Amino acid sequence: MNRSRLVSLLVVTLFVAACGSTGGGGGGGNSYAGKTIKLGAVYSITGAGGVYGPQSRDGAMLAVNQINAGGGVNGAKISLTVEDDASDKAQSAQKAQALIQQDNVLAVLGPTLSNSAVAVHPLAENLKTPILATSTTGIHIVPDCNFPDTTPCKYVFRDSLGEQTAIPDNIKAYVDDSHPKTGVLLVAQDDKFSSDGGKIVQATVGQYNIQLLKTIPFAKATADLSPYVTQAVQLKPDVIFITSLGGIPAKIMTSARNQGWQGQFLGGNGFNTATVSKQAGAAGKGARSASAWYIGNTFPTNKDFVDSYRKEFNKDPDQFAAQAFTGVLILADAAKRANMSLTSSSLASDRDKLRGAMESVNIQTPLGPFQFTSDHDVKQTVWVIQMDGAGGFTLVKSIQPS
Repeated sequence: MNRSRLVSLLVVTLFVAACGSTGGGGGGGNSYAGKTIKLGAVYSITGAGGVYGPQSRDGAMLAVNQINAGGGVNGAKISLTVEDDASDKAQSAQKAQALIQQDNVLAVLGPTLSNSAVAVHPLAENLKTPILATSTTGIHIVPDCNFPDTTPCKYVFRDSLGEQTAIPDNIKAYVDDSHPKTGVLLVAQDDKFSSDGGKIVQATVGQYNIQLLKTIPFAKATADLSPYVTQAVQLKPDVIFITSLGGIPAKIMTSARNQGWQGQFLGGNGFNTATVSKQAGAAGKGARSASAWYIGNTFPTNKDFVDSYRKEFNKDPDQFAAQAFTGVLILADAAKRANMSLTSSSLASDRDKLRGAMESVNIQTPLGPFQFTSDHDVKQTVWVIQMDGAGGFTLVKSIQPS
């Protein structure tokens, strides 16, 4: 074995060991040797969410491969089945139900889009199967997945930074730096993620004395966004807020710059991938968002992840890859401590044991130190980032969890 391969395996082994050794509740000494931990994922590999889903799939598979190469979880190997929901809510629910009831997975990752989560998460809750959102950031993801019923959902967790945290943090950070007075909101009105983000912007700007001059709704399938952008630019706002996903933010930025507008773009989770930053190019330079992750962080768990991802896929990871990678680490840590039987007859009991162990996860990840709140939401550092105009991002500031 050559030296570089030996070092790589040692890093993986130490990483996996660390994943299972922190965190409270349950013992980690039970052996799962010869058994399989079956996981499923529903991601948008194609369709509108296709700018995020492939990276989630790759991040999750990288974690599975690393854990298995390091000896698995108490001797068990992880098996991950990834399904493409084509960014369609009905397909997302069908894929999740098949994974839970036919493939008999222990837990599910996903789906990619908040619009799909409103169908998938209540289904998983009803079937008493742990589901971990690794990209959904809208309102009513956790704990109230059955909204308007506000009974807390026991089986739904999220490791993706919610817009109710990210958007206000991003606005406050920009206000602290530049003191804007006016803004216009461009929002895709027919998409849950986008409309939720718009509601959060509307509820936040007044706290920082920003006058919202106009809210301009549009349909996400609109081919030509320039008339909507023209309405915004003519009002001469200091800030244009964009809450939308896919390639739409980049189109808005390009159109606004082409019309001569030189103000600040502020957005949400739809900004947080190199795909969108590359699409925006120079037009997006300085566009800010708050992210669960920053590629330039040099702490070991992030550096190892970035290096491994680059080596495996010959490209940089993004936030969605990091959150899915972290999602697998969370499930592996919980599985290690859950004292499960991992037999077909014990599936219901094992799912419940895994759910209980997830509540006490406390591990180091590419996102930084990670725990869940009592509501099964994220407790982690927020990274305010801005597009660099060349397809990447630079760090503006970090905000520690309260």
